[in-house]
Amino acid sequence: MTMPHTTTHPTPPPAHSLANAPFIDCWNQVLAPKWVRFRHLLSGSGQVHSTVAFSTLPLRSGDRVLDIGCGFGETTLELAERVGPAGSVLGLDCARSFLTIAKAEQRAAGVDNVRYWEADVETAPLEPSAFDIAVGRFAIMFCANPVRALRNIRFALQPGGILGLICWRSLAENPCWHAAEQIALRYVPPPTEEATTCGPGPFAMASEASNRQRLTAAGFQDIRHQRIDRPVCVGRTLDEAIAYLLLIGPAGFVLREAGAEGERWRPHVEADLRALLTKHQHSDGSLWLGSSTWFVTARAPAHK
Repeated sequence: MTMPHTTTHPTPPPAHSLANAPFIDCWNQVLAPKWVRFRHLLSGSGQVHSTVAFSTLPLRSGDRVLDIGCGFGETTLELAERVGPAGSVLGLDCARSFLTIAKAEQRAAGVDNVRYWEADVETAPLEPSAFDIAVGRFAIMFCANPVRALRNIRFALQPGGILGLICWRSLAENPCWHAAEQIALRYVPPPTEEATTCGPGPFAMASEASNRQRLTAAGFQDIRHQRIDRPVCVGRTLDEAIAYLLLIGPAGFVLREAGAEGERWRPHVEADLRALLTKHQHSDGSLWLGSSTWFVTARAPAHK
């Protein structure tokens, strides 16, 4: 596979779209440290769903794979093993700190059929027909313009190439995030509509109908949705689970948006959350709640 610095993409676009630039800065400067701190929980949740989803992908020895929003590279290395030495995987992400970790772990594992690229999937100058399969675990929902990103991916897939995306279903169908938010809303008002609808986010691809519209607009065919429901670990201890849910999840967003009022009620939220989580604690101390995702698959047209 030819790597980005030798791309033949016509009129290469800028490294990041203007619409995505503030969000990408937020990932690198604000979100990445939180994700690194709770990597074991975030990646663990992702692994629960990707184990089910990716097992259905028709990966073959020698396939060329694009891993969109590869993060710490766990999926990239897993895919690289499945396609074997004759195949290759390009892991693409906009968060530099994630890729620093991914590259270090690749070197430690001695895997040489993987490359990483810091880029925005909406504008990355991907080569035409460079990949047989493209996958993304919790990725496209964070794009400012998902149709633009999907078009770029479709351009990079060979005719008939496969796309597979794992995305959260609605917040209400994910107790692992929704339960803590509901507790926070007992004490503070919900965020304004503007605050909750102003851009991309984890639940932006919850609607099957909207996903079909986006993928169709991007030129994909044979669009299918597979529902995956699995419990996920939200903490190895009660204290860790509370810290995780109030820093990473929508409950934390609710409290932060409430400002001083949110801080005033935080101890009460923590107490109620502790009482709820205790009911879901396993014998080893870990806490598990339900989660639900879509595994969305589609194909690039058979002819360019």
